[in-house]
Amino acid sequence: MDTSKYINIKAPKTINDLRIKHLNALTNPKFQKDLTLELMIDFVSIITDANRTDLRNVYVNKIKEVFTHCVDLFKGFKIEKPKEQIIIEGQLFDLVDPKKVGVGWHIDVSNSDFTAQPSRLVALMYIEHGTTYGELDENMNMKYPASKRMELFDKHLPLPTYLNCVDFFLRQSLRSMSSYMENKMLRIGIKKTAKRLMFGSN
Repeated sequence: MDTSKYINIKAPKTINDLRIKHLNALTNPKFQKDLTLELMIDFVSIITDANRTDLRNVYVNKIKEVFTHCVDLFKGFKIEKPKEQIIIEGQLFDLVDPKKVGVGWHIDVSNSDFTAQPSRLVALMYIEHGTTYGELDENMNMKYPASKRMELFDKHLPLPTYLNCVDFFLRQSLRSMSSYMENKMLRIGIKKTAKRLMFGSN
């Protein structure tokens, strides 16, 4: 998207081009207010990875055009139940059923900070196809560590897949967990702030 003689802004074409790193555009409270030009620049910078200083050289009407395009990426998006299987970078992953997984999974969930590490949620919800969560090798090391999935999902997981996992986790998994964990997850505020930005809800 050519916006001026100073900078060529490469905006995502669809919502599936967004990644977890773009989550801040949805969850940051400052974007829930009346947007000034400065906030528009911040928003566009998060979505497009363009440098804020460079964006200040773009004509006002072009910044507004790109901003509108970025917001429109979310039009028509609806939260859905996570898919039973996903393919990321050619690798197949299965959705974990919280009711049928070992207690180790629940312990790992309760010890996780999904606000600081949002990709960890998806890394716990999806595991390598044909494996069991917490599998150990002959040296008692984790065969399929969540950290490797986190690295992969951070770079390549479409943002809608992440949002679907958050909604699923809030509605299903926490029903069998303590009120402490429920409050911990709700403090993330992802569902509420995402809904506001995507659908203009109050």
